[in-house]
Amino acid sequence: MRTKKAKRYDQQIDREIEKSIVRFSEHLMSNSKWVRLIDCLVDGSKWIEKIEFKKVQNEQIGELFLEEDTTYGFDYWQNGFEGHNSLGGWLTFKEIEYLIFPKIVGTEPSKEQNITKIQGLIESVGQFALDTDEDRIKLICYR
Repeated sequence: MRTKKAKRYDQQIDREIEKSIVRFSEHLMSNSKWVRLIDCLVDGSKWIEKIEFKKVQNEQIGELFLEEDTTYGFDYWQNGFEGHNSLGGWLTFKEIEYLIFPKIVGTEPSKEQNITKIQGLIESVGQFALDTDEDRIKLICYR
């Protein structure tokens, strides 16, 4: 059973997210589109070394952790992630401004991920607003 304090905290977070989302004119992702994308990324996780994300509420950049054995058949996956990010705690889909798939994933020059392959995975799910160059893929969720 959740306490009143926990419920108020969740409501406060939701208000902060909603205030932040208002500044965007275009919302490019739905929860169902997120679920399809995450399913595809988990299935193709052998190609993905690093995924960064930015929350709409602040300038903080975090990292998503999705691996081949990541399971998400639970109800909460319909709205977001729990514990699969570097910022900790719950991360709802609606608070993700963008994802970045960088080509260089480590300090070693040879540590790279195949962003062409990742772009193919993303595009196999559907149409997304992608900003790409030779160094990274940026999947835009809000404009």
